[in-house]
Amino acid sequence: MSGSGGDAVLSRQVLSAWAKSDRDSDGWLSLVRHSEDTVEVAGFLWDDWLPPATRRTLSGSMSAEQGRALAQFLAGVHDVGKLSPAFAMQVDALCGPMRDAGLDFPALSVRRGVVPHAAVSFLAVQTYLTDIGASQDVAQSYACVVGGHHGVAPARAVVGMSAVSQYERHHGTGTWARARAELIDHVVDRIEAREALATVWAFTPLTVEQQILWTGFVIMADWIASNTDLFPLSGEGSVEGRGDAGWEKLDLPAPWQADPPANLADLLRQRFGLPTDAVPNAMQSAVVEAATAMTEPGLIVVEATMGSGKTEAALAAAEHLATKFGLGGVMIALPTMATSNAMFARVRTWLTHQAAESTLSLRLAHGKAHLNNDFRALGSRSGIAHVEVDGREAAQDDCRAEVIAHQWFQGRKRSMLSSFVVGTIDQLLFAGLKAKHVVLRHLALANKVVIVDEVHAADDYMRTYLLQVLEWLGAYRVPVIMLSATLPGEQRSQLVKAYERGRGIGSSDGVEISGDIGYPVVTTVSTQRTVTPVASGIGSRVSIERIGDEFDELVHLLQEALTEGGCVAVVRNTVRRAQECARVLRSEFGDDVVLLHSRFVAKHRADLERHLVDRLGRGGDRPERLIVVATQVIEQSLDVDFDLLVTDLAPIDLLFQRVGRLHRHQRERPPALRKPRIVLTGVIDWAAAPPDIGAGHANVYGAALLLRAAAVLEGRTSLALPTDIPVLVQSAYAPEFPKPEGWETEMTLADSAYGRRVSNQRERASTWTLRRPSFEPVLIDWLDANVVDADTPRGYARVRDSDEGIEVLITRRVGDEVYLLPQCGGERIEVFSEPSSAQARRILNSSVPLPRQMCSPGRPGERAVIDKTIEELEQKMYPGWEGSRWLAGELVVQLDENNRATVGDFELRYDDLEGLVVTKGG
Repeated sequence: MSGSGGDAVLSRQVLSAWAKSDRDSDGWLSLVRHSEDTVEVAGFLWDDWLPPATRRTLSGSMSAEQGRALAQFLAGVHDVGKLSPAFAMQVDALCGPMRDAGLDFPALSVRRGVVPHAAVSFLAVQTYLTDIGASQDVAQSYACVVGGHHGVAPARAVVGMSAVSQYERHHGTGTWARARAELIDHVVDRIEAREALATVWAFTPLTVEQQILWTGFVIMADWIASNTDLFPLSGEGSVEGRGDAGWEKLDLPAPWQADPPANLADLLRQRFGLPTDAVPNAMQSAVVEAATAMTEPGLIVVEATMGSGKTEAALAAAEHLATKFGLGGVMIALPTMATSNAMFARVRTWLTHQAAESTLSLRLAHGKAHLNNDFRALGSRSGIAHVEVDGREAAQDDCRAEVIAHQWFQGRKRSMLSSFVVGTIDQLLFAGLKAKHVVLRHLALANKVVIVDEVHAADDYMRTYLLQVLEWLGAYRVPVIMLSATLPGEQRSQLVKAYERGRGIGSSDGVEISGDIGYPVVTTVSTQRTVTPVASGIGSRVSIERIGDEFDELVHLLQEALTEGGCVAVVRNTVRRAQECARVLRSEFGDDVVLLHSRFVAKHRADLERHLVDRLGRGGDRPERLIVVATQVIEQSLDVDFDLLVTDLAPIDLLFQRVGRLHRHQRERPPALRKPRIVLTGVIDWAAAPPDIGAGHANVYGAALLLRAAAVLEGRTSLALPTDIPVLVQSAYAPEFPKPEGWETEMTLADSAYGRRVSNQRERASTWTLRRPSFEPVLIDWLDANVVDADTPRGYARVRDSDEGIEVLITRRVGDEVYLLPQCGGERIEVFSEPSSAQARRILNSSVPLPRQMCSPGRPGERAVIDKTIEELEQKMYPGWEGSRWLAGELVVQLDENNRATVGDFELRYDDLEGLVVTKGG
């Protein structure tokens, strides 16, 4: 249908009538003008925003010029489906002029929403390309890009042959089809791409990976061109002038151009402010050498002790990888918000010491990023939006790069597109979730080096997503660096093989990567596997003791240990155990007992954590005596140092993480606590064969991992660090575990139960996991079922199966007024009208995760507990909050004047010392 002729005159009249309509009552844009604007935006994105590696991936075998033209073509025709009766009839005032221009509207009723205009765009592009000689597969590979520009891939139910026949009156045939073809012709001529279309595109199918990334690119161009602050509906001037003005106003930062010093010692000193005599350790040198030796993007797995400088090594390696392969940024994923917040400050320091006069966009990506003072202190840059900033930190004297939080990247669907992103691992796992606009996450990750810290923290449920994401990253040739102090060999093997599957390479090179392969060790995957054991540094020895699970034993132990003072951590495996333990210890030790877990509201928890770091961190105002009762939040989140560690039995790798908080810093300690010492508890009877660990702990970790930890520690009175870390971790996770005499029956049963648990977790996760298409060359029905929105309560629940469930806001009603908790300021808040932005942010400080039992996703086919909880809370949302960009959609638990509430079968109360206490009703 390309070219011009008598039939095209009518189409031009139609387009002219459409373009002259300034009606905006339903958000309509001029179709022609929007096509022109997206063409311009696509060119700017290609030239000024995409890093070289992504341009190469998108172009494939095409030339760079042909790739740029294709970017403009796909962006320019994405909305051609709006030239259809189903879309036009949504605004009655447009039907008359269009009918007068020659377009016929069907006599039969056309139901809105039956055929989305994106589906009509798919069919128009498919028809256009097949008419010029493209095969069906080739044509559909391009059509899938425009057909998915609203965030969901085309469905066969609306683009298949039977659907086309059934709904042709919705699409519009005859003149409608000619009008669509002319609009596509107009874009082709506008970008001077008729030769590329006929000789290259018509015979070059897009791979599945290219279809995904092109779809994300088109969505981004569409969103920018749809912004009326940048491209007004009735603006004057040439198309090129509008494009220049809009792009200049948007002011997106250019891709990062890493320029690392060749000498690693110089790099570490310059980027991290280390002393002039600081030198890299053997592990850091090995990591950077692995990066610089790569001839193709690959995977680096780093296993080294806590506090050995893995983060600095990863960032240094990222600079070299970005330079070598043309990447434009870095994404760093961490287990928790607390670890993300701590990492954010370190990454900001690293970025400020980048190349002179560069501008780098940095985002903190997790559900409470807007509460982080370091993030909010970043300068913003954009002419199209403004975010209130409470204060801005003074720039360092030696700051050479401007680090900003560009406002276009604000929002849960766009934040990952920023050049640099620090966030919780959820943000990475969402790339493996069947979610609307998941293509934007893939585009964002394809631009970057990806670093995953504390990778061992992902359980089998989360690892199901992580392995899928690694496969995608391998397919995109994205360099990945994974860090851990305690990584079981089987997990290492799973991670490596997933990345290799994505790259399409086999594992027959003979390099074994399971089990104990040395420690510290660097495993590299590029064109082949390599394993590099690294010499370890100075070691230490930690003594081990065991006590029962009765409170009187714990009290007696602490009384003896603290006769001359000291700071002790008592780590419990569940929030309920921690709350009960703190209650008992306060009766004996009074205000010297502090409780920390995940179920304090955000501001209350942040205040507690800050107080602990101020007292127990490096150079802190250390108290004479302090007992911190905590859950697993203390394993990774806080840089705190204890004289004595008492901990529930846990899987051996997590026990080592807890040991990392013992004698962490060099300091003078009470005489009785000068030697590092851990006391294991949480076991009812250590003398039993096997030890009686109790059901509560098994519900958290599974009895198998706890019994294996007890077995590898059986008879030991001390640990040699770091020597014992790989030996015990690999032994405890070995597929064929040698069971101690008398333990065989129960351990066999526990292993079987754990296997069923893992299978169940993987099965539940796989229900929503985004797999790479295996057989179809196109994305039709790619997101065929179970699509959810990421970065929402249901989205978070899909990628995590942990004790921390969905987050809610806690408020308190007294009479007819609603207040924040005293721990969040206690002010009266608006609930029937929209709160101010300042008050809304203070309200968000009252967030807290609900416990596992209220948030279980359930088995496939069953009604999930989380859905029941969410539905009940949705009925109680405050109407005044729906207009707030801060609070819209937030779930609330409203307490009464006694700080109590009922949700479903659960009783909730909030306590100043214990946080949120949840009990099952009845």
